[in-house]
Amino acid sequence: MEKINFQDLPNTDTPIKASTLNTMQSNIEEKSSLLNITSDTTAGATITIPRYYKVGQGTLDVYINGERLLLSSDDAGTDGHYREVGDADSISNKIKLTTDWSASAGDYFEFVVRGEYS
Repeated sequence: MEKINFQDLPNTDTPIKASTLNTMQSNIEEKSSLLNITSDTTAGATITIPRYYKVGQGTLDVYINGERLLLSSDDAGTDGHYREVGDADSISNKIKLTTDWSASAGDYFEFVVRGEYS
């Protein structure tokens, strides 16, 4: 995402200050991290990811080998591929694969997190 410096824009009748718009833009930037799988990972395994996210708030997107995975409503993977680990609104850096699939050595995960958490 290309960052726009709103203070460089000509004076307009915008009711929001330029500094407020810059802060808003910084807050919504996405942060992406990669995780290479070096050995086979069993179905249902818990994976520690290189970024923190807020559980249950839609702040995390997970991809494997470039394909987006779906958040599952259950451990069996009835409607998805992974579960977030932790209580709703808590901060976590773990996901759990559903029991119906695994990851192989050579696969890679990409994690996109909206917001900054620690």
